[in-house]
Amino acid sequence: MSGRFQVIVCFLIERDRQVLLLKRTMSKDEAPGQWETGSGRVEQGESAIQAVVREAREETGLDVEVLEPLDTFHFYRGRMREETIAITFHCRASGGCVVLSSEHDEAKWVPLEHLNKLDALPAWVHRSLQLFLRRRASGDTRDYPL
Repeated sequence: MSGRFQVIVCFLIERDRQVLLLKRTMSKDEAPGQWETGSGRVEQGESAIQAVVREAREETGLDVEVLEPLDTFHFYRGRMREETIAITFHCRASGGCVVLSSEHDEAKWVPLEHLNKLDALPAWVHRSLQLFLRRRASGDTRDYPL
């Protein structure tokens, strides 16, 4: 056992009481055609926070403020079944307009009150949205040291 794995970051972007969802292209090796909040690999020498800011900009055209970690999870990614650790972060859009990369076909802003009504989301997206909504409902507005 080599102990090697990749690390990815996932980002849940909030703006004006809405969350951005992105539909993955059918050519993606992991979860083709599924809706997600956004994700990407951490590059060598890069922190998770730096990766979130970079990936959010590359995939959405948005500048983001990283607010807090929401979740971590383990899975085997793609056809090659690469062992992967993922960290999901809550972000706030701080500038820019949505411009999709070639990794996604569609984008939509979903009002917070409709997030519980969404069907057919990958388990990690559903879990991240539930954690996000629970923190909002509890009034948890602490600043997390990132």
